[in-house]
Amino acid sequence: MHRGHELACAMWALTALSLTLVALRLYTRIRIVKFIGAEDYMYACTGVFFLLFAIFIQVSVHYGLGQNFWTLTIDDTSNAIFWTYVANSFAITGNAMAKLSMGLFLLRVVQVRWHKIALWAAVIITVATSIALTIMLWNQTTPVKASWDVLRTPGKWNIRIQPMSVGLGVWSSVCDFFFAAIPWLFIQSLPMSQREKFMLAGGMSLGVIAGACGITRTVVLSRLNVFNYTLNFVPYFAWAGAEIAVAMICIGIPTLRPLYLKTRGFANSYSNQGRSNNSSGLPRFVMYDLKASKPSPRVRDSGFSHARTDSNLSRPPAVYAKARNDSVDDIISEYQNQHVGVIWVKNEVQIHEDVAEWPLRN
Repeated sequence: MHRGHELACAMWALTALSLTLVALRLYTRIRIVKFIGAEDYMYACTGVFFLLFAIFIQVSVHYGLGQNFWTLTIDDTSNAIFWTYVANSFAITGNAMAKLSMGLFLLRVVQVRWHKIALWAAVIITVATSIALTIMLWNQTTPVKASWDVLRTPGKWNIRIQPMSVGLGVWSSVCDFFFAAIPWLFIQSLPMSQREKFMLAGGMSLGVIAGACGITRTVVLSRLNVFNYTLNFVPYFAWAGAEIAVAMICIGIPTLRPLYLKTRGFANSYSNQGRSNNSSGLPRFVMYDLKASKPSPRVRDSGFSHARTDSNLSRPPAVYAKARNDSVDDIISEYQNQHVGVIWVKNEVQIHEDVAEWPLRN
């Protein structure tokens, strides 16, 4: 087994792991959270692009990737380089899609203006530079075929793609670290314990691992000798695939928390629709104003109609306790949308949970 076969095996293993995460994330978002956003579609597209990357790496290995360039036939060298170009196109765009998925997710939850501007700038620059690099990859020479059929097609080199690829690698790593730092800026304002804040921000900051892979890929690329392309570029493609796979793992794992909670039996409803449809299973509360002067307790209406009974007690209003939510965007979106399900009162109140003996009348 030569280095090309090792590369193909590694890519197929990472592809299997990535597609498993895609399936689990889509199941979690559709069946449990009951909400799917643009970032989820981008995440699924990233998985598809990574699959295509692995397929074309396998094709290139078939023609000689991983072997000495000068021992291959002319046809094999041309085909091997051509299919690495195809694979690299999907690697570049797939990496951009992973960044786009994380950026769109963060844009859904941040509220500070400069956070939004910075995220949009990072996303737009990443997408634009990735598209530009892909176009340049296929237009390095005149005629175009001369860049991969180097032994038979004479041509003129117009672009040095390697320095530009290094520049994009540096920018990609910067974006990974930036996306990992953003959650620590806004999660501190959320109404939760420090332990939960740390776990939430830490889960959303796993992208630093992808950033480390991007740095390694960039360093490897900057030191490569192109005169033995089929042999020397194997480490580059290995780190390029690893960067995308690690990014998908780091982005996907935090979104699987609802699935984990469901398997543990902690949560039974996550979406807004689910919460309203399952209101009968949530605790009900009546709030008494401790400062009221009337002998009978005054029940504060929380926006739901309720009728008096003979015992001067009211039907418990449909007030819901704020449940532990499964996904980061659910937690934050509810916090930002005026805290749906949270009781806000200016007076001092005492809350009693309805256990069993409410004198209700229909």
